[in-house]
Amino acid sequence: MIEEQVNFKSDGLKLEGVLSYHENMLNPRLMLLCSPHPHLGGDMENNVITSLGNGLAEKGYATLRFNYRGVGNSESRFDNIADKYNYWENVLKSDDCSDALIDAVSALDYLVSSVDNHEVYVAGYSFGAVVAMRLSVMNENIKACASISTPFTRFDFSFLSGCVRPKLFICADNDFATSVDEVKEGMKNIPEPKILEIIEDCDHFYIEREPEIANKVYNFFNSIHQPG
Repeated sequence: MIEEQVNFKSDGLKLEGVLSYHENMLNPRLMLLCSPHPHLGGDMENNVITSLGNGLAEKGYATLRFNYRGVGNSESRFDNIADKYNYWENVLKSDDCSDALIDAVSALDYLVSSVDNHEVYVAGYSFGAVVAMRLSVMNENIKACASISTPFTRFDFSFLSGCVRPKLFICADNDFATSVDEVKEGMKNIPEPKILEIIEDCDHFYIEREPEIANKVYNFFNSIHQPG
């Protein structure tokens, strides 16, 4: 597997990412990965995001994981660490993912322009799940979306009311952020097609369960893919 450190522009800022793909794979399918909130373990080196990026790259995808503005070496409009921290703290308090969504749009544009295949999938974890699902509603080229630890009790998901793309939801049975019952209740308002996968004996962080998540996402996306 090849990993390339890449940079791309978003809203006038230079962001960093990692593009992963198998060296012998021609015309790989594309997958964009959206990380959790930076104050909750959210960067492109997150265990779940990295496992998805590497696992699906080994199975025929070109995957891009990236850092939102002000995270890692991605540029910010603020010069010092305290201001960057306060910016993301305000995002957390307001549940405003608009800037993160702009960054995700730019990341997807970069991915599509870099790889000769426009069959696109997206996946996100926690805060990133919201970003990924919003992106899937905005971009008609996205074939399906995988949402891990979806924060149903915190965000309004009415934007999915008309989304007819296949949607995979993965949750842990001991997730402090959202219980299984809350996930099931939230999914009542999500239109078909949709699938819920529950990982048992597991918490929000999915330590040592990352390959299981990667396999579920791969199998879901692969069931949608129709070789042409």
